[in-house]
Amino acid sequence: MDSVRHPGIFVSIASYRDADCVETLADLFTKAAHPERVHAGVLWQVAPEDGDVFTRRPEPWRQQIRGEIVDAGKSMGVCWARHRIQKHFWDGEPYYLQIDSHCRFDPEWDDRLLTLLREAPSENPVLSTHPHEFKPPNQLIKKGIPVMRAGRFDNHGILMPEAKLHALGDCPRRPMPSPFVGAGFVFAPSSIIQKVPYDPFLYFQGEEINLSVRLWTWGYDIFSPNDVLVYHDYTSRERRRHWSDHVDWTKLNDRSFARLLHLLNVRKSTDPDTLQQMELYSLGEVRTLEEYEIFADVDFSKRRIGPRGKDALFPDPPSTGRDAVAMRQCFRRIYHNNQWASGETRSGPGSAPRVTATLRDSLTTLWRELSVRTVVDAGCGDLLWLEAITVDLGLYLGFDLVEALVVNNRVFYGARKNHFFNTADITRDVLPQGDLLLCRNTLTHLSNSLVQAALAHFWASGSRYLLATTFPGANNADIEVGHWRKVDLTASPFSLPPPLQMVQDGDGKNGCFQGLWLNPHAA
Repeated sequence: MDSVRHPGIFVSIASYRDADCVETLADLFTKAAHPERVHAGVLWQVAPEDGDVFTRRPEPWRQQIRGEIVDAGKSMGVCWARHRIQKHFWDGEPYYLQIDSHCRFDPEWDDRLLTLLREAPSENPVLSTHPHEFKPPNQLIKKGIPVMRAGRFDNHGILMPEAKLHALGDCPRRPMPSPFVGAGFVFAPSSIIQKVPYDPFLYFQGEEINLSVRLWTWGYDIFSPNDVLVYHDYTSRERRRHWSDHVDWTKLNDRSFARLLHLLNVRKSTDPDTLQQMELYSLGEVRTLEEYEIFADVDFSKRRIGPRGKDALFPDPPSTGRDAVAMRQCFRRIYHNNQWASGETRSGPGSAPRVTATLRDSLTTLWRELSVRTVVDAGCGDLLWLEAITVDLGLYLGFDLVEALVVNNRVFYGARKNHFFNTADITRDVLPQGDLLLCRNTLTHLSNSLVQAALAHFWASGSRYLLATTFPGANNADIEVGHWRKVDLTASPFSLPPPLQMVQDGDGKNGCFQGLWLNPHAA
């Protein structure tokens, strides 16, 4: 029962010739609300001249500390050490905490970290930032709430995250989305050990951005906690560093840089030593590197940091649900590969301006009759088929699942002050209220369950009218996301009432119409 009420926490500590490690362990257990659920895994990297204090296990928690003493001369760096701890000393505890060997804690840190993790709005949350400062032996200093942001690119082209302080009196109500981890404090479900294991072939510099990108692309959402409960000794004191003891550390460092730049598609390597076991420590398949760069507002190849990345202003991360991932991957592929092979528009030949001229004329008349001034476009594509008449609206709001397309639209239509574009998943997101919500040629690519979800969200938007593609008489055969079939929105399983109007879409040969429905939930 205790394992249910007080789930276990595995604490990873890589200690390199650090006499403070024993004090860190003592504070870790002493300050825990339930020390019995805490187990530490320690890799003590020591030299023959180091005293017993470097590897001491404090009582009475000795039996809860797993570890290994290794010759510091054989150490391969901090990432190697953290990997070894994960591989050999984790014993199935459901939560994972990674810290350095010179830390202190707030009281009841374990209960409070679990509460913060639950408050993060994600199915796969990771809490991480640079901890507060403490001055030895135990002076805790809390100047503000550290929030991770993009710091700078170093001379090797490696992005270095850093912390920006929020005033203590201005703390957010919940953990804040972030694309960056601070390696000295990571708290997460221990599934990250299996899905995103530490890369032992990295050295030190680049550790944080490597872990950040890999976690994010594997579907984990990183958050800077709004209450940081861990403190770190940032003074150098007498601690030895790995690079102080190893004359060949530059070789390890250079290999690490090359490996990281290969992972980030900045500079590809063919060196077998650089690429060894790369498949075990690769990017994930839930999100792409391109999505990460957009989310973080950085460009690894160009060494660019945008204002959002610098100011730590990050949106809620995109969903990692199975259907959401499949939709993003499918429509991103269609857009980037011009999969419908249209020479005029990447939205497909059915959205070419020349074949939609009659439809535009009909919509102009319809919008005038209905006094439509605000149109919300669910699945806007590149808008080329419609842009000739949206210019006359009071407000046009275009939404699409493909981030790169949205970015391009913002640039291309940037001079139109009545046009705004954003990313959205119409099966999960409630769009803003407009006079009319338009969804042309999008539902035909979704499974029946996703069409139903989209319709529910359309009604929830409060828009007065829905104008959507429908094919009277279609049998609504179910499909996988990204395929295509005709849909009849008045037939099962959608069963909308007969439309108020039907606007012919195309030459009429394929039976395609834009159906108009009144939203029963509109005010």
